[in-house]
Parts: sequence; C-alpha cells; structure tokens
Amino acid sequence: MTGAPTRRLPIPTPPVTSETVTSYLKRLAATNHTPIRDIEAAIDASPDKVSYSHTRTLNLDKLSALTGRPADHLRRVLPELRQPAPRWWLFQAFPRPACPPCVRRHRGGTVHRYYPHHVTTCVKHNLWLGTRAPAATAWPVTDHAINVKRLPEIKTAQIRHRRLVRRYGQTAVLIATAAAFDAWEYIHGRYVGHSQSQRLTVLRPAAPQYHSQDPAFHAANYPEIIAAATLFVTRHWQIQAISPMTQGQAGAAFCNLLDLSMRYDPWPPGHRSRLAILIENHIRPYSTHHNKISSAGISYTGPQPGWTTQ
Repeated sequence: MTGAPTRRLPIPTPPVTSETVTSYLKRLAATNHTPIRDIEAAIDASPDKVSYSHTRTLNLDKLSALTGRPADHLRRVLPELRQPAPRWWLFQAFPRPACPPCVRRHRGGTVHRYYPHHVTTCVKHNLWLGTRAPAATAWPVTDHAINVKRLPEIKTAQIRHRRLVRRYGQTAVLIATAAAFDAWEYIHGRYVGHSQSQRLTVLRPAAPQYHSQDPAFHAANYPEIIAAATLFVTRHWQIQAISPMTQGQAGAAFCNLLDLSMRYDPWPPGHRSRLAILIENHIRPYSTHHNKISSAGISYTGPQPGWTTQ
C-alpha cells in the first residue's frame, strides 16, 4: 500500500458471501454515515461506470485497511475481486437482492448478491428471489419479496433443482434448464396454462393482468420448467431424443412436462418443428469460457463484473 495510511472505519461492516462490491460499498457508507464518494476516494476507486461493459478499479489493500478485513477474505467473499476470476457464466445474468430475512443482521440497506443459476428460492423462508431460468430478465424482488409458502410445489421444484446440480453438475443442469426455458417460451410465449394461472391467482390475487417479466409470472411456471429439465438432463432421455426411432416420443414426453394440463407433439407427421431443432441444439456438445457457455451456436453469458483490483 502506498501513500498515507488508510484510516479504518469506526463501525465494522462485514461483506456477505457473493455480494457485489457496489452493494458492499453502499452499506459501508450508510452504516458509517459517510458519503459513498468519500469511501471510493479512500480506496482509489476509478470513476463511476460510463457503460455496461466498463469495469471500475479499486485498491484492495486500502479497502482491507478501511474495513479491517484481510485482503484474502475480501477476495474470497466478493466474486469481482477473486483471482483468478470465477466462471461468470455459472451466475445469473444480473445480481439480485438477497433474501431479506437471511441478511437481516447485515446493516446498511439491501444486499445485492451474485446468485448461481440454480438458486431461485430461499427454501428456509419460502421467498422467491426473482428468476426462473438462465438469462431470465425478471425484475428484482426488492421491497416486498414474494412469499410462496402457499405453493409448496415451488419450494419442491427448487429442492429438486439443487439436487440435480449435486448429481449432474452446474453446467449440465444449466443446459437442461435453458432447454426447458426456451421450449416453454416457444410453446407458451407470454401466456400460461391452467396450473400456472391458478398459482398467479395466489401470488397476485388483486392483479387484473400479469407482465411477462413479473417475478410472480416466473415463479408460476417454475415447477414445470424444472420437471422438464429433470427429464432433459438424463442420459437415457438424451439418447432417445437423438435416435430417429424414438425422438418423437422423447420430445412429446419433454413437452408434456412443461404443462401437465396439455398434450403437445413437437413432431407433426412429415414435419420437423422448430422445437425439435431447439432440443437437438441443446443436446449437442458445448464449450465453456470464463463468461460464456456455448452449445451449437447458442450462447449463455453470465454477469459483467463491475469491479477489479488495481
């Protein structure tokens, strides 16, 4: 560390695991009643972002001195400061507010975290965290998190989703969930089936209509998407979907799970549907990079980290 010593803030404020640097700095400023610009100046932070792809820099040693937290601890807890960089494509496209009860003891305002793709619900507090699938763009749940306690199938789907990751790995489940998500969009678009409509009535009882990016809309069809992903990720089903003799039956089984109230045949007689091609594309081998996963020309990217160390 160069220059004058950095004075430690009077009120210690620990970071939350996977918290964004911006969220942490805002909480530091709020807890210590200090303008955030003073915090940024103390750690030699570069000027604020001028575009989505622009990355700001900071002096990690000075942040460590300012907070009283070892630099290694800050690197471990704050993904943007890790070296080497984490595999960003394993995280949801945008950081989201943490479950309020889980971070209640952390002062200074809302905690924003980078969540992996398979974390959609706090199973401890029955709260929906705002997205249903890779790269989904549902607006974040902020002031009033959505309570899904009255819909236990959503919590059950989240538990199944996490078990799939433990069994098959994050990448395989990411591809399977992406396939189910894309198939859902192809079949339903902005509409919902009977089961999803009933869930929306519970989640948004007073709403005359629903926006497709409303987190409640995503929560309503999440159980069907995970049911389809559970089938898609299995090797037995993949072999059936590739074989010309069984791919029609495999496709129908996959699509029926996306809405249990309907029967959908993705392969009409004498016609190869767009949905059949979509499924084949997701089954093909994929490649991964730090911030992107590609499968047959289809790419899924993770968040753009906002900070790095000098």
